[in-house]
Amino acid sequence: MAPKYYSAYVDILLIVDEEKQGGWRGMVTKSTKFSKHPNSWEGLDRYHSGYTIRSTKLPASFYIRWHSLANKKTYNKTIKVSEDIRNKMREYHEMRCGFNNGLYPYKDNILLGLAPDGMISVFLNGTCFDNELQFKVQAVEDKVADDFVFPKLKKESQAYVDEYGVPVGIW
Repeated sequence: MAPKYYSAYVDILLIVDEEKQGGWRGMVTKSTKFSKHPNSWEGLDRYHSGYTIRSTKLPASFYIRWHSLANKKTYNKTIKVSEDIRNKMREYHEMRCGFNNGLYPYKDNILLGLAPDGMISVFLNGTCFDNELQFKVQAVEDKVADDFVFPKLKKESQAYVDEYGVPVGIW
């Protein structure tokens, strides 16, 4: 997820399982989903990127690389998923929600908030659970090829960035 108007293009996502014997890799989406507000992660209590892993193994780490289209920078980071977070994902809750009052008892989704200054906010949530911030981590700027062309922001987003700039240090 990215803040509203501050698109991020994720080009690499690698996920290593808790046994560190293998993992998953794949494209999440061409661009991230947006929060409802440009200066916060608020607005999407339970949000999912669409990348689903059907496995009994939980993630131990992620490697992500993304391009911030607002400030034309590329960032990358390996993110460790602690045993404490994996234990929260294993914990059963008697939770029902939705139009069918379905049983969705696990916090089974890790959401990455990708800020335009390279800060990553890591949330845990699930179908019946709101976002629960676990930690924040600063990504490093990545050098891309000199001839790399950043995709353009949508007109509405570019107008917002032109007027308000790219915030740093608030994520």
